[in-house]
Amino acid sequence: MLHFNWSTPPTMRTHQVSQRARTRTAVFANSKGGVGKSTLALLTCLGLATRDTLARIELIDIDVQSTSSESLKKFANDRFSVINDDDMFLASGSPNNGNIVNHIDSLPHVKNQNSFLVFDSPAGNEPEKCSFLRKCDVIFVPTSLSDADVSATTRYLLALRRLFQCPPETSLEVPQPAVIILPNMVDSREESNELRRIFSDRPVYFGEPLYFSKLFRKAFRDEFQDNNVKRLLQANQWYIDWITNLIFNSEKLRRPPTGFHQL
Repeated sequence: MLHFNWSTPPTMRTHQVSQRARTRTAVFANSKGGVGKSTLALLTCLGLATRDTLARIELIDIDVQSTSSESLKKFANDRFSVINDDDMFLASGSPNNGNIVNHIDSLPHVKNQNSFLVFDSPAGNEPEKCSFLRKCDVIFVPTSLSDADVSATTRYLLALRRLFQCPPETSLEVPQPAVIILPNMVDSREESNELRRIFSDRPVYFGEPLYFSKLFRKAFRDEFQDNNVKRLLQANQWYIDWITNLIFNSEKLRRPPTGFHQL
């Protein structure tokens, strides 16, 4: 059962319903592996669950390594589901876009209950193979300052732009997802500023940095009473507040910025 006994701010333990309860969909994506997608998905799911105590939350793990789903299954309960279904994959290992879109569209709407879908996407899959991204409200693109991560992230952003420039398969006008770069596992504000400089010529949102901590090395371990997860959440509460706020208010971001925009 998803319940932690530690002191958190009241806003993180109360039921929060927006002006209009709805389903919000976020995905952590980058063709580069090792940028922290699974860890961020873990933090975000648990943050949403503790923030809105009545919400329905699904972690959909479309990474064949199943890192986040294996770690979060122990927290599953009647309102928090962890999905790692073969129907979400093609034989090639790429996402089954049709089944994923059908799953998003099939979620029941319950009055006064928010729903959140959080996708942990695999490395190696380019946006042209992931048309389901069009259905998402927010696409979080984590990256570090390493040359390999920056290069892969630059290519991924260009591929996302090409995907969104293609005519949609339906005639219905759907707002473009917000694309947010997440400086992840940086060592200092200087590193975050360097990433900001690198991407400053691109029309994207740029998020708050998540600083490296040894706690992240133990995020997916089995530990007595999940103390490792508790410590991780406590140490990064400010970041969890920030990223869950973005998801709660994602409709305000679904208008592509004309230039670089610091959140």
